[in-house]
Amino acid sequence: MTTTLARALNRFPELWITGAMLALVVLTGWTIGVPVSLPEGDRAAFVGIHYLYPLIGVGVWGLFALLGQRRQLASTFFIALPCYAIMLVCHFNLKLWRPLINPANWDAFYWQTDTWLRPVVDFCFALREALLPIIPADSNLYMTAFIAMFYVSFCFHALRSAESFRTLFLAALIFQGAGALAYLVMPALGPFLYETGLEPMQTRAQASMLASYRDIVAGGAGWITQNGGTHITVGLAAMPSLHTGGSFLFLLFAWRYARVLVPLYLALFGFITIDAVASRWHYFIDLPVGMLLAWGSAWAAERINAAAPQPVASAPAAAAPEPALAG
Repeated sequence: MTTTLARALNRFPELWITGAMLALVVLTGWTIGVPVSLPEGDRAAFVGIHYLYPLIGVGVWGLFALLGQRRQLASTFFIALPCYAIMLVCHFNLKLWRPLINPANWDAFYWQTDTWLRPVVDFCFALREALLPIIPADSNLYMTAFIAMFYVSFCFHALRSAESFRTLFLAALIFQGAGALAYLVMPALGPFLYETGLEPMQTRAQASMLASYRDIVAGGAGWITQNGGTHITVGLAAMPSLHTGGSFLFLLFAWRYARVLVPLYLALFGFITIDAVASRWHYFIDLPVGMLLAWGSAWAAERINAAAPQPVASAPAAAAPEPALAG
């Protein structure tokens, strides 16, 4: 049994990475007196749409994996996906618990960096304003662009190569775990505390999440225990920017393995970067930190995956259709 487990952990690094993160979250929750919450109601739907959590995500990925690799991805796929779902639960719980784990807020410091970099911040505002005739203020492209990159990246790499699919999956898994931990180091709520962004929808979301943050601070572990499942995605964390970092991660893998996606991804990444600042979700300094975290996750994934025995040698699928960007 021990030998079998050791072989599985060596063959599928997703298992030990996810297991270590889950153990850390459970221990942290026990220390601060809160249970691990699972998404409920609308929050479950949000997590599903955003990160392929529900069964529809399994179906989509499974279809592309079978079409692209003729079942060569099956063992990797059906282990990696549950690991990713568990990692997301860990990620959102740590983000929600942040006020109890590290109650300090570094917003004043980060706002000062925005003051030093004000010409750059103003440039982002100007670019977003210039795009308003094409991308209205309430379009929510900031979120949908990231979701599109998420879906297209995994489906495309599943079609093209088992190796790049495994590496991208592992990089995204590491990125989500490391990002949640990074939120705890020098945490901040966001520049919307000092300045209203250009998008009313985002401003309303910020106000709602700030109200929940204040409820957590006032109610402590008891509030999270009672409301964690229905509020699991309302945790506020500006540093680092994981939307910017995540889109950079997908762009990085497109550059290395799928150049056909690069023009589209450059446009989407550029918009997410600009809008992260112009919507006032993030201080400008949050962006390069998120991108550095993404680069480090890709670096680690490539080395971990290279050291792990590959389940089945992969070959590019002949004449496989390229997935189109939906909606």
